[in-house]
Amino acid sequence: MAGNSNLPPIIIKKVKGGHHDAHGSSTWKIALADFMTAMFIIFLMLWIINQSTPEQKVAIAEYFAPVSASRNPSGSGQMLNGETISKEGALKNPSAPLGTPGGGPSLPKEGDGNTDIPGYPGALPKPLGVEAEPGAKSGAKAPAAQEVERQVRQALQGVPDLQGFQANVQFAQTLDGTRIDLIDNEKQELFPKGSARPLPQTEKLMAQVAKIIATVPNKVSISGHTDATGFGPNARYDNWDLSADRANASRRVLTRNGIADERIAMVEGKADRDPKVPEDPKAASNRRISITLLNEPPPPTASASAAPAVPVQPPPPGPDGRLIPRQ
Repeated sequence: MAGNSNLPPIIIKKVKGGHHDAHGSSTWKIALADFMTAMFIIFLMLWIINQSTPEQKVAIAEYFAPVSASRNPSGSGQMLNGETISKEGALKNPSAPLGTPGGGPSLPKEGDGNTDIPGYPGALPKPLGVEAEPGAKSGAKAPAAQEVERQVRQALQGVPDLQGFQANVQFAQTLDGTRIDLIDNEKQELFPKGSARPLPQTEKLMAQVAKIIATVPNKVSISGHTDATGFGPNARYDNWDLSADRANASRRVLTRNGIADERIAMVEGKADRDPKVPEDPKAASNRRISITLLNEPPPPTASASAAPAVPVQPPPPGPDGRLIPRQ
């Protein structure tokens, strides 16, 4: 180019072969950090789920459940557009907090309330007794054994001294009603050997059972059972006396803890005549106290109660003045 030109000189660079960044930036570092963060969150959630109890999982699920608010344009712009949560009438749970849009506890719908978490929105107390069908003529049935067991075991969990007595309590549904068996085992005994005086832990156990029984109106039957171990040939006290005395001692503990004496329908001792383990008459589990919530007998029908009594006339006298015998 001419030396007297006013234009700047043109410089041409030739880059020889060499290494350079294939991606042209450090984007891969950001992607790796995002991946590691996501993996940390996943492992954290798995750890939380593994450490949570079933009740806590239900609470977490209910907390993140969306709230369906009414979109009715009526109202004055207040919460739920001026409408109430439930139908007209008495408020079921005035202490239940209202949910907030975008999360929080879901509002209980009509007929809901079977949540097992006490005090949680929608958790309504379940009656222990079984209500009869409308118009049914049968008597009051005893509560289901599963419901009695759930409440009794829940009550025992709240008493530290009774944590080892869960295996001493068993439940069964019988024709007479719901039976609660307080039984001996190799680790825990309810009464000292040959004695009808309950141990202190036994009285605490029966007190917790009495709190559950007190919530229903059914009458109560108490029976005592022993194993086949005898007292000796010359003893004046035998298993009949021992089982009856233990049943009567149990009755006194129940009445001291809220069971009205009028509800006691029967107290009996069965000795070793009704073993729980027939193949082993001397097994520890044969020694037990059975407390039965009895089914109430059905009331008499209206037709039977309204039928008038027919007076019975004596037979007329015979020819010699004596009464003629009935055929």
